[in-house]
Amino acid sequence: MQQAVARGPLSFTVANSDDDTDVRRLLRENPLGGAISVSLEREPTAFHKDATILSRTFIVARDTTTGAAVGVCERVVRNAYVDGRIAKLPYLGALRVAQSHRNLIGMLRGGFAALKRMAEKPDELPYALTSITRNNDVARRILTRGLPGLPLYREVGGFSTFALRPRRAWIAPNIEPAHIDELPAIAAFLSRENARFQFAMPWSAPQLDALGAFGLPPEHILVARSDGAIIGTLTVWDQRSFKQAIVHRYPAALAALRPLVNTMAPLTGYPTLPARGTPIAQGMLTHLAVAEDDPQTFLALIAAALDQAYARGLSAALVGFASDRPWHRLLRQSHRVIEYETMLYLAHWPDAASHVDALAPRIVHPELGFL
Repeated sequence: MQQAVARGPLSFTVANSDDDTDVRRLLRENPLGGAISVSLEREPTAFHKDATILSRTFIVARDTTTGAAVGVCERVVRNAYVDGRIAKLPYLGALRVAQSHRNLIGMLRGGFAALKRMAEKPDELPYALTSITRNNDVARRILTRGLPGLPLYREVGGFSTFALRPRRAWIAPNIEPAHIDELPAIAAFLSRENARFQFAMPWSAPQLDALGAFGLPPEHILVARSDGAIIGTLTVWDQRSFKQAIVHRYPAALAALRPLVNTMAPLTGYPTLPARGTPIAQGMLTHLAVAEDDPQTFLALIAAALDQAYARGLSAALVGFASDRPWHRLLRQSHRVIEYETMLYLAHWPDAASHVDALAPRIVHPELGFL
């Protein structure tokens, strides 16, 4: 019999393939708030498995009076650099609650209790990386208050995601698409650079190669070189085959002006706005690494990625990194951008506070393509 955690009229269990339809429905019907309401969906299945994942767990909450699924959250464990060493780092995401149950603190307490009892493992880090959007005051107020039955949330840094308009661009002669034979060298470069940051991912050639099944073949990896050595990488990853971002609502004024905004987009330099209910044709600019954080190499890779995104018919390109990196100001000065700000936290129970206290104050660099 499947384990369950009960909290009043709610029951929490680990989801399996039989729950796939309910998980996808909750993601589809409960978009993120904000001025522009967007749902982050998982079609055709919420249980896809890629080579970078050690484990993926969905916790589903059901109303025991009706049997209906009314809440879901996701816990994914991947290898990451923590203080320069590779460890199994959990990430909490995809928290969605049906409108009918959003005022129940018991939903959160039950979900976290289920995660602790049924998902956490002793060989993993005793805390989980998670994020809250800057304008989500309700979530931040509830989750960071230290309420009984909820984990503590420790702020570890801001993270900015930028939407840019793909466009034709001059590509620096030292930047070329990767070849499959170069994957070992690319993986070594990524791992060496990422080890400098907190929560960045290590890579191997087989892991990079396996991403081809999820829309990221080697030729979509851009590589910058100097005297034959790799000095920078960036990809253009179209994830729509397994993960979609769909606009549900625009502010009334913006909805009315959307046709004009899209007509003027080539002149303004901003991305076009898709019709409601359609997936955003966006590419994720992932695997961003630059030797010595060189600004010219960074800008050259961004230009090459926007050119590749344009050639592939994408309407937006998203790149993300810590808000306190020099690239933040550099990108805003050189491109028209729409910025989406989140705050990263480590969620942990009180007995793990010493582990969080001991972390070195390094810049965070989680991989945007897996948040």
